[in-house]
Amino acid sequence: MPTIFTKDTLRAGVEAATGGKVTVLYDDKGYPSYMNVIPKFKVEDIDASLGTGVHPAFIVGGVEKSEIFIGQYQAHVKDSRAVSLPGLDPTASVNFDTAKAYCKNKGQGWHLMTNWEWAAIALWSLKNGYQPRGNTYYGKNDVAGYETGVRQDGVAPGTTSGTARHLTGSGPASWRHDNTYAGISDLVGNVWEWNDGLKIVDGKIFMPADNNYALDEAQWNDTGIFIDTGAILSNTKTANWASSIPNWKGMTTKAGVTVPTSLKQAAIAPYDVTNPKGAFWADNTGERLPLRGGGWYNGSFAGLFALILDNPRSLVGATVGFRPAYIG
Repeated sequence: MPTIFTKDTLRAGVEAATGGKVTVLYDDKGYPSYMNVIPKFKVEDIDASLGTGVHPAFIVGGVEKSEIFIGQYQAHVKDSRAVSLPGLDPTASVNFDTAKAYCKNKGQGWHLMTNWEWAAIALWSLKNGYQPRGNTYYGKNDVAGYETGVRQDGVAPGTTSGTARHLTGSGPASWRHDNTYAGISDLVGNVWEWNDGLKIVDGKIFMPADNNYALDEAQWNDTGIFIDTGAILSNTKTANWASSIPNWKGMTTKAGVTVPTSLKQAAIAPYDVTNPKGAFWADNTGERLPLRGGGWYNGSFAGLFALILDNPRSLVGATVGFRPAYIG
């Protein structure tokens, strides 16, 4: 079982270089992963409209955790285990259940990054006045075109052919969640990331009450809230809807319906903030699992709050990846 208390040369060097913001954890095979240490915070410290108390990302089955560990890099699979390391081609074309297994295979505490964890990072970043850019135009940023990564196919950034994933961490600091090289890289663009702990079934939103990543899906809370036609949050579904809106904040709420605060804490329902970036897609027929962040060709539709809820768990594709996380 990995522990951060036993130092080795790699771990000590990474922690020293990042002021303790990043550590190195090892899985059951001894493979290292660079992991960002995210300390516990309260939701009211982000925004009063989010309620009070510790953000659910730091509560597992009712037990508070002092920190969570998020892969600094998108996952690369080695020996059926998801590692978080720089300079690698992020593994893509994996469905939800396979991505989840590659993380769980690493041992106790390891898991596929959850929607609660993504939301915590997104809300923290927004509160601190920064939303990262990323590889949103074939190896470069669609707005700041001088920002580039090293494409895994060896093609020049901006060339609209080939498979334009870039090597993990090869972009600038502006592609990290806190605008420093000690931040979490590539949350925006490159490949969309599967998140655990959220799904819609015929439009109804289900998710665990806290970051209990091992909880069986059958035990996730029924929020009683549906995604209705036109990206409206409602207590009923009036019609089938499979479409998108260009901005996540553009979701609205049906008159007379009170959306649970938990959906705002989970970065599903918008709250009154300035310009959270990213589009929203949904299909309220059947079971749909979440993808976050954006791909290498999504342009302005990509963003820290971009959310796709229109794909089945069986989806695979060159722009679909994932990220490991750990809780001790």
